[in-house]
Amino acid sequence: MREHELAREESEAALRRAHAATAVSPGRAHEAYEQAQRLAAEEREDTAASVEPAVQLQPDNEDDARERAASEKRMVEAQRQREMASVQSWEHRPYGKRSDAGLVRVIGLAYESAGTSERGAAAAAEKARVLEERLAEEKAAGQTRGQAFVAAAATVLDQAEAKAKQAAEEAGRAIIARAGAEQKHTHLREYLEPKRDLSFFERRRAGVTLKQLEADISKVAAERAALRTEADRAENAARDAREEAWKLVRDSNFAGQFRDLDADKPSPKDIDVVTARLATMRERLPDVEMRLDRHDAQTLARLQGEVTKYTDAAASSRKTVATGQAEQVLRKTIATKYPELHRIETKARRSHIVEQKHAAAEQSRARAQESAGYHRQPPSQGRGGPSVGR
Repeated sequence: MREHELAREESEAALRRAHAATAVSPGRAHEAYEQAQRLAAEEREDTAASVEPAVQLQPDNEDDARERAASEKRMVEAQRQREMASVQSWEHRPYGKRSDAGLVRVIGLAYESAGTSERGAAAAAEKARVLEERLAEEKAAGQTRGQAFVAAAATVLDQAEAKAKQAAEEAGRAIIARAGAEQKHTHLREYLEPKRDLSFFERRRAGVTLKQLEADISKVAAERAALRTEADRAENAARDAREEAWKLVRDSNFAGQFRDLDADKPSPKDIDVVTARLATMRERLPDVEMRLDRHDAQTLARLQGEVTKYTDAAASSRKTVATGQAEQVLRKTIATKYPELHRIETKARRSHIVEQKHAAAEQSRARAQESAGYHRQPPSQGRGGPSVGR
């Protein structure tokens, strides 16, 4: 633009010089005018060159354009054919043989299964966490659940054995009192009461008066009654103590560990049986401790295994969902970009499904015939046909 402005200024100066020269000499004026015209023409050419668009190539003729378009179309189609040929066969894809509806069912079931497995994993993980925290607390306290359980059971057994000992003592008192009462009764029946039937002289020879005899009979009868009362009291006390001893065990938290000894049932009638079973329970306490602690460790391992199992199952189901959805996307792509391949796959897939159904029906009929053959009774080997006479 600066060059154009300089040219214009030079042209205008030349015109001014030409105009000034006309007043002096017509020859010099004509020369100045031609120079001004020449400079103005050059300026117009420069200006036109600067504003005119670049020279365009002449377009091809219509045949060349059509040929080029056809060539580009063939290249695009060849590329499409190559891409279509690279699509994996429906027979070799994981869910390529499934119908569209079957594929939807597979995805839906896998999705539900994944949710169920994930919930199972979460529940097992929470139980494992709670158990791990309890075991850590027990370890810090220096006492396992088995040890705590056995300590509490030992306390209950101490109380039960004390009651059982009391019951045994009362039972012993009852036996002694009952035996004493029986002796008094025998003395009355066989020695004192028969003397009532003696005559006056027979009593004198025996050295006993009737008054003394009656006093002796009253005294022994009273002693017999007291012994019988004591025996009844002791028997009741022994029964109550026996039942209380067993009730301590039955109502405790460890009764379930001794169900084989009927710890969860009413008390045995014999105090010796109660005492023997309480002794057996005490002997088993170390085994109970080991069993409970081992059970906790096994439970924790089982829960951790469940977490792994559920997690793996959820991952497998999620993979099934992803694979099924990828198959759905691929089918839509094939239907859009490669309709001819879509028609071929759809027809082949339908034929495959029909063949599968026919094969399954044949297998079902074969199994039914085989099952019917098993239920058919064979003819008896020891029985002949109908008699044809002699």
